[in-house]
Amino acid sequence: MNNKNIFQKIIHNEVLAYKVAEDSDHLAFLDIYPIKIGHTLVIPKKSNRDKIFSLSEEEFISIMFFTRKVAIGIEKIIPCNRIGIFVMGFEIPHVHIHLIPMDKESDGNFYRKRMDLSSKNFQILSEKIKRSIQNM
Repeated sequence: MNNKNIFQKIIHNEVLAYKVAEDSDHLAFLDIYPIKIGHTLVIPKKSNRDKIFSLSEEEFISIMFFTRKVAIGIEKIIPCNRIGIFVMGFEIPHVHIHLIPMDKESDGNFYRKRMDLSSKNFQILSEKIKRSIQNM
C-alpha cells in the first residue's frame, strides 16, 4: 500500500507537475486547480511535517528564501499588483506555501471557483516562469 501524499508523489516524479523551480531542498510547481493564473505551490522536499512553524529555524528561513525567489519570478511574468503568500495546508499533510498573483484582496479567496487550464497552457506558463526565475 502506498501512503505517500500527492506532494511526495510529485517530489518523486510519480505524478505530473508543472515545475517552475527546484533546488536540493525545495520544489515549486503550478497549482493544478489555480484560483488565479500563476498560482504556485512551494514545498520542502525532505520535511514530513504539515505545519510550517514546525520546521526548524534553518528550514523555515531556507524555504522563505526560496519562496521569495519564486514569487519575484512569477511577478515578472504575470501582470498583477503583488504576489500574495498563503500558508494554510489543511488538505494535504505536508508543509506548502501558496503564491498567488493578486490585484485585490478577494483574489486570495480559496472558496472561489477554481480555474481549469489545458495541459498546453500549464506547460507554456510553467516554462515562462521557470525562465524568469533562472534569469534572476
